[in-house]
Amino acid sequence: MAQKCHIEGCRKEIPAALAAERLCLDHFVELAIQRADQVRARCMEAEPVDEATLDWLLDDAPNTIHALSDGAFDRDPTDNEKVLELLLCLTNLQDYVAHHSLRVRRLN
Repeated sequence: MAQKCHIEGCRKEIPAALAAERLCLDHFVELAIQRADQVRARCMEAEPVDEATLDWLLDDAPNTIHALSDGAFDRDPTDNEKVLELLLCLTNLQDYVAHHSLRVRRLN
């Protein structure tokens, strides 16, 4: 039986690539874009960025997107658009980080 998203009120199924996150595609994309926006905002304010969040955005999320792209042709076209939107967001974040200095805060 397919697992359902853990966000309250959401009954969408969790793709296999998002099982560890326990999120449907919609909520995964929403979370990733929200985190990317927060990192950019902190950078613009010269505030330190959480290392775990940055690692998740630059390493884990792209790996998850790659896993999601397997079987992309079986998905609804709007799901493909969401994945492309997230890829663009993460690409822009990587470009921003590459061209701006930022302070990274390690949480113990």
